Amino acid sequence: MAELANVLWGAAVMSALWTLLGLPIAARLAPPPISWLWAPALGFAVHTSIALPLLGWLGMGRGTVLAVTLVFTALAIAACFLPRQPTVPANLSSRQSLWLVAAVALAALLALAPAASVLPKVTGDGVTLSASIFDHAKVALIDETIRAGVPPANPFFNEVGVPGGVAYYYLWHFAAALVALMTGLSGWEADAALTGFTAFASLLVMIGLVVQLGGRLPAAFVVVALAATASLRPVLESLAPQATQAVIGKATGLGGWLFQIAWAPQHLASASCVVLAGFMLIEVARHDGWLAPTVLGLLAAGGFECSVWVGGIVFALGAALIAPYLLWSLAPRRRSGFVLRIVVAGALAIAISLPFLRDQIAAASARVDGSPVVIAPVAVLGPFFDPVVRRLLDVPAFWLVLLPVEFAAFYPAGLIGLFALLKDGDRQAVRVAGLLAAASLLAGWLLRSVVADNNDLGWRAVLPAVLLLIVFAATAISRWPRWPARLCAILSAVGALLTLPDALPLLREDFLASPTPDERLLATTPALWQAVRRHAAPGERIADNPRFLDDMTPWPANISWALMANRRSCYAGNELAIPFAPIPPARRAAVERQFARIFAGAPESDDIRQLADRFQCDVVVVTPQDGAWRRDPFASGGLYRLVETRPDAWRIYRRTTAP
Repeated sequence: MAELANVLWGAAVMSALWTLLGLPIAARLAPPPISWLWAPALGFAVHTSIALPLLGWLGMGRGTVLAVTLVFTALAIAACFLPRQPTVPANLSSRQSLWLVAAVALAALLALAPAASVLPKVTGDGVTLSASIFDHAKVALIDETIRAGVPPANPFFNEVGVPGGVAYYYLWHFAAALVALMTGLSGWEADAALTGFTAFASLLVMIGLVVQLGGRLPAAFVVVALAATASLRPVLESLAPQATQAVIGKATGLGGWLFQIAWAPQHLASASCVVLAGFMLIEVARHDGWLAPTVLGLLAAGGFECSVWVGGIVFALGAALIAPYLLWSLAPRRRSGFVLRIVVAGALAIAISLPFLRDQIAAASARVDGSPVVIAPVAVLGPFFDPVVRRLLDVPAFWLVLLPVEFAAFYPAGLIGLFALLKDGDRQAVRVAGLLAAASLLAGWLLRSVVADNNDLGWRAVLPAVLLLIVFAATAISRWPRWPARLCAILSAVGALLTLPDALPLLREDFLASPTPDERLLATTPALWQAVRRHAAPGERIADNPRFLDDMTPWPANISWALMANRRSCYAGNELAIPFAPIPPARRAAVERQFARIFAGAPESDDIRQLADRFQCDVVVVTPQDGAWRRDPFASGGLYRLVETRPDAWRIYRRTTAP
């Protein structure tokens, strides 16, 4: 299982590497200390956006990865000594410098929480997992990239006649595999390390934005404090549980920074890229050079390849608002140059992201009829309202109910802070940030993804706005004792206190996790998967019960396979098939039923042969928790032979026929 020491080592390597790679670029685009604060996120985006197609061409062996990384590092060190246009650094006193260092240290401390959420927790009964581990079943994708390189094969599903690639935005997972190859980490450890780095880098991006917008450095502490807040819903439910759900409905996957970083770090990484890209548009407008357009294109590509929802849809909407505003603000003689640089940046982003874009379109066409995204305002209110009235009231309720409840500590204060900064500050930068936040919230309000049962698009689209609203609130508060600062401080303090009943359990879940029914069994599974690896080559596929240990996660997931098998699955279960299997829902449901009855010990006549031929399952694992343990359909028939058994633990079969 994943080890804490290895995770901390991996996070340190990531922070050092991407800060070094990002600093020479950031230093030419922003003055200190902003350049230092933006360097980790910028280095991550630029490095991985270039390394992915490069290593797809060269191959992804450990020696190649180390050689390519050394080349990047040497170029970054050389760039530090090249002449550059001087930037005016912020005039920091020694006391302000200490404040900044302390705030960065506090950000690193907070980043430990989402990293810890990915790690196993040893208990008196065995090993338990945090709830957010459900979304980290994509560790299997990291392991696949470590084993076989890029583009990765689909480790979650295989069926003859179905494309075998990964129809998913996997740049974040590629970055984890990249560092794992350099350091020797497992995929699970690399996932935890990159989750912590992503949290840390996003906090530094926000602190840098506070400085960029003219905030005083004590606001850096406010950024970290507001990021650690959560939802107002538990307080409301404790006061009136039935009335709360009747009026404002049940909780969804929408949440603030603390909630989303543990569940969806790839989307938060994309949000950091999008926010930096928004400010890079300002640099493209202000200067005639080609560094800013190049960086803009790489940030756009990195954001898209980490999250189609955030880096694709939200950034496209934001750029569609920001670019005309910047164009209108320029002198007429400079507009053609600005347009040219924007076109070049867009062409670069599209060229890098084209394989992802092509795969996303193909997968969406295979999964659903029509568009995977529809216009549908978020359903907010509960059954207290008449359905017809509720549909009408849901439109303003997103802004007047849902956002104040879920983002109580920074949504009201952030809006007030935005309007205050528009009157006193770098108006162009504030307007660009405001337009980007508006695009983010509009996408979360009106757009819905229909690929899965949940609205993953709406939940993740708000992330750039979450970052920016925290920045607006913190910047305004730092201008104490002006009246907007006082009002923002009161609203944020009250909101933070009222969300403690939600924030503290989230932190506890990250570090300690809740008890789960199969803790003792999970503790024994590393030996099981070690035995499986003895009989399965790296490119072969495993079939095991998709519902094995499904009590370990909030929704059924083949979690022990995903975290520890380090081998491909021929079918990893419905929840992992939804984003990764490019098949229609009806076919996915049929496959789920087929695997369920096989491992229940009640297969139909042709099920075992289809397991071998249609799904190409090379190795089969049966455990005492399966109905097939007592009514074993693999013991006869000649398609599979028993290669290892341990009484009351496992049986491992290998396919006897050629694929």
